[in-house]
Amino acid sequence: MHQKPAIIKRFIRQLFDLKSTQEEENKTFLEIKEGIEFKGKNLWLLAFAIFIACIGLNINSKSAVIGAMILSPVMGPIFGIGFSLGISNSDLFKTSLKNALRIVLVSVFFSTLYYLINPYSIETEELISFSKPTFFDVLLAFIGGLAAMLAISRESGTQVIIAVAVATSCIPPLCTAGFGLATLNLEYFLGGLYTYSINSLFIGFGTLLMTKYLKFERHSAQNIKHVNGWFFILGILALVPAVYFAYVLAVQNMFQSKVEYIINNQIEAKYHVINYDINSKLKTIELDISTPTFDAKIEQNINAFFVRNNIKNIDVTIHQSIEENLDLGKEIKKLQLEIMELKKTK
Repeated sequence: MHQKPAIIKRFIRQLFDLKSTQEEENKTFLEIKEGIEFKGKNLWLLAFAIFIACIGLNINSKSAVIGAMILSPVMGPIFGIGFSLGISNSDLFKTSLKNALRIVLVSVFFSTLYYLINPYSIETEELISFSKPTFFDVLLAFIGGLAAMLAISRESGTQVIIAVAVATSCIPPLCTAGFGLATLNLEYFLGGLYTYSINSLFIGFGTLLMTKYLKFERHSAQNIKHVNGWFFILGILALVPAVYFAYVLAVQNMFQSKVEYIINNQIEAKYHVINYDINSKLKTIELDISTPTFDAKIEQNINAFFVRNNIKNIDVTIHQSIEENLDLGKEIKKLQLEIMELKKTK
């Protein structure tokens, strides 16, 4: 009987074992060291990736943005920062940090250049979405860092690293920052830099924890605890705005869902709603309603639906269309088409 728990414990340990498939530590170290170098080929690849991402954001093309994220070499120095802290290698940490900052400067320069010379640079949904990260983006970055470090320590982890680069979206925020600089929009510039910074920070934090978990050998007897401490404090401070943005997003989504429910299940039961538009950020609701005859109390009645459901401080705009006028308009249009057909036969 006593052997059963031991067998189960051994089975679980073997099932989740990571050390047996891990490559030599020195090989992992050399791979990461090579990846943090930012010059020559990597510099050109970054420039191309930035231009591709800017074009993708400009035309709302997700495939172009994804391609740019796969092409870009920005992940190397970020992994280097987390890994160097995990093995207490101050030289590797300094080199990684220097190259990470260089990537930011180069990326913002090329993205700003693109938006300055491009006459069709406009604010698109894709572009704006990378200016306000939420707590969910932080989770993606952190889990991505764990997965990436796990993949790097294996023989063939390239596919996982590419997937992490796409999932964590490090390139697009730098394009948003470049757009903000080109258009002198401080909100987009700071928002893009903040999104990139928090993604990088938590990718590095995930990499650090996985390095510790895999028990990589320390390269220095002197642990750089003060750097690890500042790294942790910086992560907590960076997390505060992301949590706030996540809260705001949740409130807006709840407002959107509640208003849609009221329109589809309550207002539709009494009125024929042709179309509606909800702005959850500004709390404005626009309704196109068709009625058999003019209803002078329609605005009062519609607002009563929202008040009963405890939705207050909203701005409701109602466009009332009379069905008789709609039918008359259809008849006029039909006659116009018949007249055009008669003219053609002549």
